[in-house]
Amino acid sequence: ADAQAVALARPNGAPAAVRATARAILDEAAARDRHPLVLDYLALVDPADFTEIPDDRESGDAILAVAARVGETRLIDNIPLTFGALT
Repeated sequence: ADAQAVALARPNGAPAAVRATARAILDEAAARDRHPLVLDYLALVDPADFTEIPDDRESGDAILAVAARVGETRLIDNIPLTFGALT
């Protein structure tokens, strides 16, 4: 899924909503694939210092960081996005 679409998928693009939407997308993918997707981590972090973004932040730049396993393969993706933006 497009990370910016995830950021805008919920009202105000709040960090908790961004995390929940991303997790729902990954859970849906895991449920429909014959090769189970096992999530290692899903984090929404500040690009300046990679600290977790607090749920009360209203907007800003972020990195959606995901790692998961499909069989013996580990997939890692770090996607820059701006949450709470009105575009």
